[in-house]
Amino acid sequence: MDFFSKRPRRIKNAKPLVKFDRNGNIVREGEGEIGGKKIGDLKRRLREIEKNSRKESGGSRKTEREAERRNESAPSAPSAPSAPSAPIEGYDFPGDVFKSIKSGLNGFFSQDSEIRQKPGEDSKKTARNARKPKFNRNTRVGKILGGISDSVEKTEGKFMSLPRKRRISLCVLSLALVLSAGFASFSEWTAGFRDERKMVRVSEEELTSLEKALDARYAEKRGGGLKSLPYRTSAKSLNVWAGSAVLLDAESGCVLYEKNADRVIPPASLTKLFVMYVVFQEVGRGNVSMDDIVPLPELSWAVNQPRDSSLMNLGQGQRVTLRELMEGLAVASGNDAAKAVAYFISGDQERFVARMNEECGRLGLQKTHFVEPSGYDENNLTTARELAEFIQIYLKKYPQSLSEFHSLRAIDYPKKENLPSWQKSQGDSLAVHKSNTNPLLGRMEGVDGIKTGFIYESGYNLALTAKRGSQRFISVTLQGPGKGTREGNQGRIHDGTEMMEWAFSAFSDFVPEERLGEMLFPVPSLASKGNDGRFVNLVPAWKNAIPVPHIIGETAGDSARAVTFDLDVPKCLFGAVRQGETYGSITYRLGEITLEKVPLVADRTLEEAGPWGRTWGRLARWKLEG
Repeated sequence: MDFFSKRPRRIKNAKPLVKFDRNGNIVREGEGEIGGKKIGDLKRRLREIEKNSRKESGGSRKTEREAERRNESAPSAPSAPSAPSAPIEGYDFPGDVFKSIKSGLNGFFSQDSEIRQKPGEDSKKTARNARKPKFNRNTRVGKILGGISDSVEKTEGKFMSLPRKRRISLCVLSLALVLSAGFASFSEWTAGFRDERKMVRVSEEELTSLEKALDARYAEKRGGGLKSLPYRTSAKSLNVWAGSAVLLDAESGCVLYEKNADRVIPPASLTKLFVMYVVFQEVGRGNVSMDDIVPLPELSWAVNQPRDSSLMNLGQGQRVTLRELMEGLAVASGNDAAKAVAYFISGDQERFVARMNEECGRLGLQKTHFVEPSGYDENNLTTARELAEFIQIYLKKYPQSLSEFHSLRAIDYPKKENLPSWQKSQGDSLAVHKSNTNPLLGRMEGVDGIKTGFIYESGYNLALTAKRGSQRFISVTLQGPGKGTREGNQGRIHDGTEMMEWAFSAFSDFVPEERLGEMLFPVPSLASKGNDGRFVNLVPAWKNAIPVPHIIGETAGDSARAVTFDLDVPKCLFGAVRQGETYGSITYRLGEITLEKVPLVADRTLEEAGPWGRTWGRLARWKLEG
């Protein structure tokens, strides 16, 4: 009978000398005698014999094991004093550790390793039974493991009883099912990298960080400064009379034509554009309002201005708002209005001029400098290029300036409400009608600004802007010829018409966002840590409008509508991703002409995944790129 097949029965004793707990540990020793000797004396004696045997015995543990096997195989005989055992060796690491683990597992496995072949049983089956672990079913874990082993053995027996071909078929079918299930699960997982609905946008903080990084890296393209065309073109020879000129596309800032654009010239009354710029800043900051009543210092009265200066006709005791002074600057080009505004904003003229120069430095206008706010002094200096750059910034930042001030055809001042108490009885009879000094306003299609200027040292200057449809151009001409206002305006009209009509006929803007929308290009990101959405968005490093030359179709607009684009976007990204780094590009073309190539950059930063993530990432990349 297998010793472990049944729980051993304990022989009851009415008066036991020793009691055991459920695990076989001694819990109480009784006092008694065996052969006339007390049990305690016998135990002490046994301990002394064991101690002496450890000191005196020789040989190795191997000799002990061989002797034990010989004793087990020999027939039972009366016990005799055994030879002294081998001394216990010192602690052996790691061998003794493994032995300790093995001894701990003996509670689950049977100690009976002898498997006898039953009558009629195949020897191979007997060998398999010998290799199988024998569980100690007296323990709970051993019982569970034994049940599992029995179920496996039963299933194995049924399977092995089948014909060989059928067993092979079942194996192949099972393997095919496992592979199919695995492949389906893998395909479903990789399909998530094609579902762009899982794309997660970056936070506002990350978006701000990206914009700052791109501004620093692509300052020339993303900044407000003027640029050359992104493609090569031959310089156009226009018949411009002015000594210095610049023509640019207002949306992109690309220079389309220039003539002595860096020559330093007094801006004359174009200086007043900088005065208006400072006022718009103060209104935007909430420091002043357009409806504020502006006190008029004596220095700003018209009677105290030079005889040949342009005036708004400010006078003592008048009640005038800041808005009316802005109209006087834009339409009548009043020197008196410029001085009144300077005192109102900064308290005196000197501090206001310092503010104007400070703004020029902030905008990067290195050749522009002022000594007074009206433009009457020839020591105010600028260039056509810097003045055009400023006007582009001014109109982008304060586009309302055109409709509210620069496109006004005329003003009448002072009206009855402006007069002091001792003049109100005269009503509007003192009002002077002032027409806008821009000679092309109302004369050329689309012109809605911006300003003129003249002193003898600068000649006849004109800053002009016109818009047709969605297209806007800006031109600046300095040192215009002419003897008197009539001839000066003829030159302004000629040069403005020459440049503007050519610009509208030769170019039309292609605005990428109008054609492509938001311009986010999601790309799967594999083996990347922390990418919950599975995608990284590639975005253009800049989104500037592109002036498209008129080489296709009947109009320049036809050429702009014929622009195509090529996307160079990888099928996936692998590993670490760095915000602002280039991972693709978008190329704009007009026929065979490449207009511009813009880098596509990552909108976020991701760290590389660990070895397990990289392994799955390689499998997914193989699937996506396959």
